[in-house]
Amino acid sequence: MHVEQTTYDASSVESILRYARQLEGTTLRDACEIDEVANPRKRRGSFGNALEKYFFHYDINNSPDADFREAETELKSTPLRKKKNGEFSAKERLVISKINYMTVVDETWETSSLQKKLHKILLVAYEYDPETNPVDYLIKVVDLWGIPASDVPVFKHDWDTVVEKVRHGRAHELSGSDTLYLEAATKGATGRDRTKQPYSTIPAKPRSWAIKPSYMTVTLNGLLDMQSIRRNQAERETDLLVLIQKRFEPYIGMTEDELAEACGYDVAGRRKPKSLCALITKQLLGIDVRYKIAEFEKAGIKTKTIRLQRNGVPRESVSFPTFSYFDVAEQPFEESDFYGYLRQKYLFVIYREETEERGVFRLAQVLFWQMPDRDLLEAKRCYEEMQRRINAGHAEQSVTSRENRCCHVRPHGRNKADTLPTPYGTQETKKCFWINARYIVEEIDRVERELTAATAQAVRERIDRSNVAGQVIRIAELFAGVGGFRLGLEGYDNPEHPEFALPAAGPFVTVWANQWEPQGSPRRQFAARCYEARFGKGSVVNEDIARVLDEYEAGRIDIPDVDMVVGGFPCQDYSVARPLSQASGIEGKKGVLWWEIYRFLQLKGRPRYVLLENVDRLLKSPASQRGRDFAIILSCLSTLGYVVEWRVVNGADYGLPQKRRRVYIYAEQTNEAWDLEERLSNGVMAEAFPMEFVGAVKEFELLADPYENSEHFGAGLKVSPFELAGVMQGGHVATAKVAAAYSGERTVLGDVLVPDEEVPESYYVEDDKLEAWRYLKGRKSEPRVNKKTGFEYRYSEGAMAFPDALDAPARTILTNEGGGSASRTKHIIQTSDGRYRRLVPDELDQLQGFPKGWTDTGMTDGHRAFCMGNALIVGIPHRIGEVIARRLHPNA
Repeated sequence: MHVEQTTYDASSVESILRYARQLEGTTLRDACEIDEVANPRKRRGSFGNALEKYFFHYDINNSPDADFREAETELKSTPLRKKKNGEFSAKERLVISKINYMTVVDETWETSSLQKKLHKILLVAYEYDPETNPVDYLIKVVDLWGIPASDVPVFKHDWDTVVEKVRHGRAHELSGSDTLYLEAATKGATGRDRTKQPYSTIPAKPRSWAIKPSYMTVTLNGLLDMQSIRRNQAERETDLLVLIQKRFEPYIGMTEDELAEACGYDVAGRRKPKSLCALITKQLLGIDVRYKIAEFEKAGIKTKTIRLQRNGVPRESVSFPTFSYFDVAEQPFEESDFYGYLRQKYLFVIYREETEERGVFRLAQVLFWQMPDRDLLEAKRCYEEMQRRINAGHAEQSVTSRENRCCHVRPHGRNKADTLPTPYGTQETKKCFWINARYIVEEIDRVERELTAATAQAVRERIDRSNVAGQVIRIAELFAGVGGFRLGLEGYDNPEHPEFALPAAGPFVTVWANQWEPQGSPRRQFAARCYEARFGKGSVVNEDIARVLDEYEAGRIDIPDVDMVVGGFPCQDYSVARPLSQASGIEGKKGVLWWEIYRFLQLKGRPRYVLLENVDRLLKSPASQRGRDFAIILSCLSTLGYVVEWRVVNGADYGLPQKRRRVYIYAEQTNEAWDLEERLSNGVMAEAFPMEFVGAVKEFELLADPYENSEHFGAGLKVSPFELAGVMQGGHVATAKVAAAYSGERTVLGDVLVPDEEVPESYYVEDDKLEAWRYLKGRKSEPRVNKKTGFEYRYSEGAMAFPDALDAPARTILTNEGGGSASRTKHIIQTSDGRYRRLVPDELDQLQGFPKGWTDTGMTDGHRAFCMGNALIVGIPHRIGEVIARRLHPNA
């Protein structure tokens, strides 16, 4: 034996490694003095078996324990393939252990046998050569490896993805495309063996846990020319796709030229480099252009630009590099470059053509794609047909897209003169394999459906969990924003985001949501994208609600049945154009969102509960008919059979950290006749927000029809009859002035401030800008002139706090809270070192009761502030929901 150390201590990792490293630069023939191995045709298996038997001297076994049990170390050998440029890559995935479908469902990542095996692996990597006897493979690397701490979240996420499919009875649908670093691997695309799975009668392919070749290549070659994507503390365990989507988010709606310019590349009017998509991706992910993206290299991810035309079909098919006619003629599919391309994962950067401007494509989304295992057979047919034609002397005959569902072959040279030699001595135009354009559309749709299905499955599971305690309350959230009502009622319980955990108010589950920002451009839909980022793909319908209801009414889409409708809607002109008595019913002004709420309630069979939020001005508007708009809303709800409570709530009055007065309208379907005064004192709103009366209860009748209220209610009144609290049943109203009666804990602005080190320097106000802030917030009485009319007048306004007090609740957050310019309404605070600064988005999130970082999904700081200015205080619907739940289940 040509090694100096002839024995090792099987209980010592250090001893095993010293012994094993004698193999580097040698072969099994030299190290073990053997001339042949068992089953030389099974080259990888035979090398590994010989390594165990003749070098490490232990019996070959299939034990679930580690190969070196006492040292808790696994032995793995893996082949390397030498590329044309002289570099080495992993020839295949590294199989770790078989997956037992029946037992893996009872494991967690932390307790799994796989996690223990991946803790310490002795890797022996050798140079593979199909013409060489396995005993003569040159051993290139011997090293001890374990999952780096930075990669554990990805391995855990991959493990969870696979196991969750098994738990849902979908082991037969597992695919290598599901995951990034780890995969559930079969022994081949055509394997016909099947085995049982626990939660389905459909047999599944036997699979093993394996590390993908791309990851092994990086592991064996090192990270010298790579950079990792920068993550902040809150992003340490964020899913890679979610992180990428967050980085792309601020640029949604840009053209490729605009995006390139934002990244520092001037391509307008020039021929775009083929690598532009990769360069842009690097820039957005914070990677120096000189380096590769470490996460992409480990997962084998390549970037591809997809431009979808108005009809949804890509403008072009997806191409791969030119192939060699000799290689295709000789190589089996599984050893071909084409197979390698298809086994890669791709980041599709998707642009969609504008509906109004032909030829203009704007960034719409990014998503991962890898060809599913089931489609590799179809791709193999394309490859083998092209192979047959080349070997038959007909390299000029390409496989067309009509012949194969997934792929085709066509020229890929500069012109007809750009040729390559064929095996039979002729020259033929350069060609490559392409993925069919329509197949790409189908695959994008499939990926989106799977993401949406995962969200729907999560909703079903929440319904099942809630039903354990009794009847679930299914919610439709209208004008959802970033999900304030949903958070307040349903809470948040996502293992991937433990930092966002919030308790549920009761058995509430949101089953449908709608959010649409007027103007309709993709760049304006940042709130909907935040909602999806937090609640899952497909969790919100991002279309104009009027159009959605038109589609539902026409039977073209479905909206699930719900028990409760919630939403915050703007204060608009609610006037009625047609009375209820006319055949087609009430008609309100087009574009006024109240009428879409009313329509939704009608179309969905008058759900049991309604909870709405609006500015308190709703009780008084308009100035010409005080209280008319609110009377119309009450009258509409009454016509649908609802009884109503309302209450103006200031969050600060109930211990919340912001002074924000909003009217909350609670309605329910009931056959119970209310004693209005008693309900005013002991109803849902009074229990949620204890109060004391500061005036007498007033009672009056609404007019019988919403149209009549629109025409006549409040005419001649200087003050609205609707007070801060009230109830209504059958058109009869009881209302009174009230004051908060609260003595619990209180939070203030200072309680939500982030540490100084988390505040960007741009949020601090420079000394020479402070005077502008002081002027805008100060008391004024000064002459001014109307620029249009020249009219002179005296403008007066009182002083506002400067800086804002940290020991008191914040003022109301408005949508213009973002941006660095001086403003009367923005908050400004003084820090402990005497400097002045604006509030950062994480603080605005918390002032509204959202978890810190809730809106940090990639949108700009200005957009984050806008979202919080439009949001509600999460704690308010939470308190209302708790009361509803208690009354629904009094013994729970």
